Amino acid sequence: MSAPAGVAVDVDWARVATEFHRDRDVIATRTAINASRVDLAEFTGAVEGLVSGPDRDPAAVTAAVRGLWSQAARQPGASFLLGFSLYAEVQHGWELSADTDNMAVLIESVRETWLTARTAVDDGQERALVDLLVRHLGDLLAAFEMENGLNCSCALETIQAAGQVADGTAAVLADLDALTGDAPTTHGVAGAGAAPVTPAGLLRRVLEAHHLYFDGVRLSAQTILEHVLGEVEVEEVEARAAALQQALMDERLAVDVYQSELRAHVMALTALAARLRSTALSGLTFPGLKVTYVVPFTARGATDNLARDNERLVAAVRRHGHRLIGTGPLAPLQVRDLELSDIWSHGRDEVFSEATESELEPTAYQVVTAVLPDLWIQPRAPGLPRLGPYRVEIRFSSFGNHHVRVSGPVQPADDDRPPGYHDLNQALRRGSGFMGAEDVVLDSGGQVHGSVGQLAAAVVEMVSGWDDLLEVRKLRCHVDPAIDTHALITVPEAFVRTPTEPGAPPVSVEATGEQILDAVGPLLLIPAERTAAGLEEWLRYADPGLDADIPNFLGQLAPLDSLAVQTARSTCLYTPGLPDWSLLGTSELVEFVVSSRALIRQWNNHLQEAVDVATTMLRRRLAGESLKTDEVRLLRLRLADHGALIRQQRALLHSEELARSPGHRHILDNLLHTSGASRLEAELATSIGELDELYTQLGDDAAAVEEARTAAYQNLVGLILFVLALFSLADLFGFVNDSVFPARTPTAVVAAELVTYALAIVGLAVWGVIGYRRSTRG
Repeated sequence: MSAPAGVAVDVDWARVATEFHRDRDVIATRTAINASRVDLAEFTGAVEGLVSGPDRDPAAVTAAVRGLWSQAARQPGASFLLGFSLYAEVQHGWELSADTDNMAVLIESVRETWLTARTAVDDGQERALVDLLVRHLGDLLAAFEMENGLNCSCALETIQAAGQVADGTAAVLADLDALTGDAPTTHGVAGAGAAPVTPAGLLRRVLEAHHLYFDGVRLSAQTILEHVLGEVEVEEVEARAAALQQALMDERLAVDVYQSELRAHVMALTALAARLRSTALSGLTFPGLKVTYVVPFTARGATDNLARDNERLVAAVRRHGHRLIGTGPLAPLQVRDLELSDIWSHGRDEVFSEATESELEPTAYQVVTAVLPDLWIQPRAPGLPRLGPYRVEIRFSSFGNHHVRVSGPVQPADDDRPPGYHDLNQALRRGSGFMGAEDVVLDSGGQVHGSVGQLAAAVVEMVSGWDDLLEVRKLRCHVDPAIDTHALITVPEAFVRTPTEPGAPPVSVEATGEQILDAVGPLLLIPAERTAAGLEEWLRYADPGLDADIPNFLGQLAPLDSLAVQTARSTCLYTPGLPDWSLLGTSELVEFVVSSRALIRQWNNHLQEAVDVATTMLRRRLAGESLKTDEVRLLRLRLADHGALIRQQRALLHSEELARSPGHRHILDNLLHTSGASRLEAELATSIGELDELYTQLGDDAAAVEEARTAAYQNLVGLILFVLALFSLADLFGFVNDSVFPARTPTAVVAAELVTYALAIVGLAVWGVIGYRRSTRG
């Protein structure tokens, strides 16, 4: 449907402005598209939803947008309306999702197609406004980079990207002023008694809000960076927080959702200043800080016995590991048995042994490791050095808690500055699965990955393809880095600057675990969020305090002034004064527990598979279908095997024989609680209960089916005997008639015999019906 040529679109720009600034709502702009006679159905089909869901084909999006520009050019005002609607789609999608790939595709499509579409727009003023709008839309690509900088806790990347948006917006604003003559009537958002909003006024308000927000983020990030580098005092931090607080009151920002986002940055600076006043945050350093990322994965073979599958996988890697070396950029450099510390009770774990026929033959808890090329992490902000090298291993366990292990430093090798809380924050975010995009690559080259988790996923995918090399049938692996990636932070020593006497410079002394918690408690005790609202976001949270039941998971083995705390995504181990060898066993315990979380979920899924099959069979019975005895027995046997297998595997987690000493067993129990594995075990116990209930029900069904089968057999035998009895009765009547009435049997006698015979047949029918009902009972 099209409007008369030359008739301008009739748009309620005040409504569009209100809805957009309030919550980036695109309903008003879609409604305005309809009012402008641009085909809403075509617009919805071509554009709506393009910024969410699966990846879009750039060529298809470009073709759709090009068609919309051509359609809009037929009517004055429609091109700006269409351009703003596309812009609103991007902003709306950004409010809902941190995945900006499709948004970038749409932005590039708009920029590319407008270069040629603009020549079809006759109105020079409208054409110039769309030019400015499309320029500003391009700045959102830098805004996405700014968000990535926040998620990486990278102040430099945030400063550069936020500055690009702020400066670009300022340039567009200047050109808009030159185009409109800086007419003051276009500044306000229409309300009661206000002048109507025009397209130029709407664009101006959008640009002003963007400039205020991104300029504020740049100042906030600059403050954080200067503080980390020790170039700003607490008084300056407080002054900048106050300046940003004043910006929040600007009426151009007061009606826009960016006000809430800037408020988060203000709170971060305010919290930073408060911590600088109350704790030793700025003087807290962690020399020798190291991190280990554990990304668990599970594996299954061709059988239903998970213990057997894992034992066979470990044996296959040990036997055929030489075939894996050098088969690709991610391939191992060496494969060998992992030497574990002596805290484990080797040779006493009850797991399956392929070398014997018994599935409960005691063998050692075995781990085979495949060592990959070293890994490097390159932040995306220009000028930042790469981090590394990190050692990468794939560890295959006979217990089934396989995992990709990445371990190394938290700062560049040539950086002689002792790591501080900022380095600790970045290390934890990388292990949360929610780190922003970085360039992760191995020494061997190959594909560049966006995070440690993505690299681990690629490694596990490679393992799934080792069926032929390892001679393991139907090898299937599963990994979920976003859920399971865990960061183990080991802190051999920590120092805090404290004043010695009035007027004297502060000196560095060894920190206590309590001082570390006072300074960075929320950082260590609150898991990182998927997206960060600001740099050093943990500053905005109150310290939740230690677990009331387990304040220190080392328990009775905790040295004085130590700190051992854990969340579902991270573990911090600070044991001042202890040698590395004494921490080795504890680190192994941590890795064992956190890599077992995915395994416990696999057990649960394994049980649910059996539960689903049994439930389906019960539903068939309730629907009246006859079940075969062997079918019920086989399924019941399978349920019993599943239950026994999971109970056996689960028992190892709590076995007194797993660790040599009661102290290490106590640490294991504490870690099962703090890591969240206990919650997963509770879900597993529920599934085992369901399995037991179905096992009982199927036992009753098996008995009922057997009883029905016996009854049917007895009924058949009885029927045969009854038929034989009828024949015998007929023969008896014939013999009597021949003997007593040699000439002719009287009619009365024949009638009596027929009645007797009929009653016998009726009795047979009644008995047969009763027997049939008994055979089909239940």
